[in-house]
Amino acid sequence: MNFIEVKHGSRRTVFLIGNKAFKIPSLKRYVSFIRGIEENLEERYWYSADGSRKRNPNQEWTIPNLAEIHYADRFGLLVVMERANTNKPFHFDYDFKKLKEWTKSYNFHTDINESNVGYINGRLVVIDYGYFGGTMDCYIGT
Repeated sequence: MNFIEVKHGSRRTVFLIGNKAFKIPSLKRYVSFIRGIEENLEERYWYSADGSRKRNPNQEWTIPNLAEIHYADRFGLLVVMERANTNKPFHFDYDFKKLKEWTKSYNFHTDINESNVGYINGRLVVIDYGYFGGTMDCYIGT
């Protein structure tokens, strides 16, 4: 892994620095910015839902199939997440099938694809689970 990389998604920009991923809303378009905030807020839900780690940062992350969130602000402007290795080993298809099966009960299941997963300590995890179900562009402007 390079020390610093910048990745541009359709709704967020991700800065990969060391072993962390810093996600901010995309500044390309108004709609992308708003949806990027919504996706960060959706991931913040997991940060807050996991035993309120924002109040007790020493608590263990208890959702092993999701990349760990280290920080998520309340405005949706920043999520700091565990960085994953996105290289695909020979057993990727098997691991991906198992992970897809696990995600079936979550709203982000339909958004899971090969670009939304990566390996951390040898296990395949979801690295982009900020899917909020989508709001039509016409309702939030362009």
